[in-house]
Amino acid sequence: MRHAELVLRPGRAGFHPADRALVDAPTVERVAIHHINQLDDDTIVFLYQLQGDLDRAREILTAHADVLTHSISRADRDLHAYIHFEPNEIVDALFRLPQEYSLVVDTPIECLSEGGIRVTALGDHETLTTAISLIPDAIDVELETMGDYHPDDRQLFSALTERQQEILLTAVDMGYYDVPREATYEDIAAALDLAPVTVGEHLRKIEARVLTEIVPG
Repeated sequence: MRHAELVLRPGRAGFHPADRALVDAPTVERVAIHHINQLDDDTIVFLYQLQGDLDRAREILTAHADVLTHSISRADRDLHAYIHFEPNEIVDALFRLPQEYSLVVDTPIECLSEGGIRVTALGDHETLTTAISLIPDAIDVELETMGDYHPDDRQLFSALTERQQEILLTAVDMGYYDVPREATYEDIAAALDLAPVTVGEHLRKIEARVLTEIVPG
């Protein structure tokens, strides 16, 4: 079995109007899609991870007629959103590819800040190549990696969100993990135009995730 890691970037209209509205909302951040299910009536259910303003996220989803039902709850900084919606032509075309070509879409799907997603698909080489070539022209496709799939390989860096990757790379480059330490939260925050508390929160989450993966259960 092979895996292909793709970055899919839609045009200015986005994948779906409600999704585009979430991208454009300055107080809401898309983080990941943890579950996807296409129902018998061709409508789609997402379990979305968001961050930010709970009320604003609810307003956005309520305002779009294509969103049939939704429910959002908060857990610490994260918002967990159940969204049942009518797919448009682009989303419908994307969802039909795994079904028609017997591909497995690995989750979570990482959401990128500019509106794109990073997704990993599993299948044989020929099937993956064919399916990728049939992604709608309205979507910019970047094939980041393709190779043999090993279920025990946990690609920790690619599993981090785009913001976490940026902060981790900056921390390493500036010497935060050097001995002795060459940089502080404040230094990293100044380089990225973030608040030091935000840098600290992200680094603690990154460290917790990495340690959980490498320490035997």
